[in-house]
Amino acid sequence: MKILVVDDVGYTCHFHARLIEKFGYRCCSATSGFEALNLLKTDNDINIVITDLMMRGMDGVDLYKEAQHLERFTDDGQLDPPQFILMTALRLEKNSNDKDVQRLKLAKELGIDKIMFKPLDQKELRETLKDMLMGVPKSSLNTQSVDLYTPAQKIKDAVKDIIESGNSGAAEQFMECLNGEVHHLQEFLSKLETVQN
Repeated sequence: MKILVVDDVGYTCHFHARLIEKFGYRCCSATSGFEALNLLKTDNDINIVITDLMMRGMDGVDLYKEAQHLERFTDDGQLDPPQFILMTALRLEKNSNDKDVQRLKLAKELGIDKIMFKPLDQKELRETLKDMLMGVPKSSLNTQSVDLYTPAQKIKDAVKDIIESGNSGAAEQFMECLNGEVHHLQEFLSKLETVQN
């Protein structure tokens, strides 16, 4: 497992690469979208890309789109496309006709896994990487991957919305729903243990 950092500003690229290593992950870096694409074609260990949005030549959105069509294989079969974190100093509140802001909106529409605003919040980045890395485990009974990152992020967003709204009724209903789903998962794991034993 490796994380690729992409930024055409050298010192920014170096800073974020060292930060990822400080978190305890293996990291490589590229100073252009084209260089990043070549690394993705040759290094199957890369499964997360942290890229700047605005870069010369190929920007972060184009890199994401190209990466979705790469065919990467291991002995176990074809790899899923890498997960993407898009870094930007832009804010959507700016002039919506601005070309760069339109690229940011397109990134959201394309479904990029996470958009983070510069300067990056180190705690948020660490948590996001942890969530992403636990997000695509392989089942012990088959090799089908499961995306846990997207639904986990939706749950976190819902909890945040409930807390910010101060709606205790919604909080109780959500807890009830979650407890029911936890019960289903516990039953599932119990059945699996029975089958394996």
